[in-house]
Amino acid sequence: MILRPDSPDQLYFTSRADIVSDEELVFTVNEVVNRLDLEPLYACWHEGGRGFYDPAMMLKILFFAYSDGGPYSRQIAKKIRYDVRYQYFAGSLRPKYRTICRFRTIDADLLASYFVQIVALCEELGLVDVSLVAIDGTKIKASASRGRTYRKQDLDRLAAKYRGMLLRDSAADLADIGDDEEDEDASDSRHESVDRNDLKRRVGEALERLEGGEKEVNLTDGDAKLMKTSDGGIRPGYNGQIAVDNNQIIVAVDISARANDVDNFKGMAEQSKKNVSSKVGKYLADGGYYTGSNLKYAVEEGLDIYIPPTNGCQESVDKYSRDDFIYDNETDSYHCPAGELLPYKNDRYRGDVLVKVYRCSSSKCKVCKLKSQCTTSRRRELNISEVYPHERALAEKLSSQSGRAIYNRRQAIVEPVFGNIKFNLGFTRFSLRGLRKVKGEFLLMCIAHNLKKMARRWRRLKECGQLPIPILTGKILSIINVLVKIIVGRSIPELKTNYA
Repeated sequence: MILRPDSPDQLYFTSRADIVSDEELVFTVNEVVNRLDLEPLYACWHEGGRGFYDPAMMLKILFFAYSDGGPYSRQIAKKIRYDVRYQYFAGSLRPKYRTICRFRTIDADLLASYFVQIVALCEELGLVDVSLVAIDGTKIKASASRGRTYRKQDLDRLAAKYRGMLLRDSAADLADIGDDEEDEDASDSRHESVDRNDLKRRVGEALERLEGGEKEVNLTDGDAKLMKTSDGGIRPGYNGQIAVDNNQIIVAVDISARANDVDNFKGMAEQSKKNVSSKVGKYLADGGYYTGSNLKYAVEEGLDIYIPPTNGCQESVDKYSRDDFIYDNETDSYHCPAGELLPYKNDRYRGDVLVKVYRCSSSKCKVCKLKSQCTTSRRRELNISEVYPHERALAEKLSSQSGRAIYNRRQAIVEPVFGNIKFNLGFTRFSLRGLRKVKGEFLLMCIAHNLKKMARRWRRLKECGQLPIPILTGKILSIINVLVKIIVGRSIPELKTNYA
């Protein structure tokens, strides 16, 4: 065998594109960002003041880092120095971790628009199939400690602990007034003063919110709420909501500070319809999304939903169900199995759903021989909502063989997406704080998931010799752009926009 020696001091010349030529994810991120509308992103910076890194380059690094399973700014800054895949985007530039961290907090609405544009690109590649759309949520831990969460009953303890400390700090500040001497600890003192002022602000806001009626407030992240996570613990967190198509492409994203899922169905369904050009076929969701209001919304909008009714919607404590009572249309009343009358009494509202109440008299129920088989209450009462016929139709649809087969697809569609985000990409905890910033970070993770699906698609097209045109011609057009710049003195705007 012939030894082939090599020296790390030897110079070699090659392009960054050639080094990462086999990295489909690198080219996917590059091509996708080049196709996005970057004018709103560039509008966040201005030409005056200090120089800044190209926002398009920073966006590519951020998208690739989240797709690569390294969403932390210190990790990204380190990889830019040593990883050729990151150097493909950054070149010879080396942005610090603080710069990356600040860029990561760009407006959530801007990231949401990029998410929608990427979903449209997925449709162009034939990846989107919205014949089935599964909606689900997952609890993700916030960047906050449970010990910093105070409930309403802890208001007096919180006030006594922090108000006393803040009063002592105020007295110390007054004692220092007039001392103009500069010492070696001046910078540390200023830092402590800033931290103390921030603590004053957060404690003051927490006290106001608890006194205003909120049940709990976290001093570190005021928007995070205590939730039960997948590991069985109860920690401050957020409820990440996604809608996934039949090919496991995320077509809608939202974040909620409430552990309950019921309030998110309408928003996710509307966002799913808006983000895709094709008509959504069927909506699948678990029982946590079932309410009369959501069923009413689905009926009004003509949505084909598969959501199993929860036990709270059934009269499970009674042996005789509502179906065992006979309705009399002429008198607007019901007859019970014993033949007694349950006349109409009044209306109630559960959310925006009208519920009609039919109630038997207590004297008749008291002497009824079937009372033990009917109710354990003093008298039997029927609550018939306006969506009751639709509840029965939905239950029949879900109990059919085809309905069960369609609903069973829900778990196979949406659960692997959460597994990819949490296990493969390692995203189990938010790094940012506040609902708006957290939403932006969750959007980045969902964009990363879709980008990886697109990369797999492009790899299959490459194996079949059917690569999209921008990937085949991007390198050639870049060379032409350089030649034109040398000859004419400026680059072609179209080439600079689409293949920068």
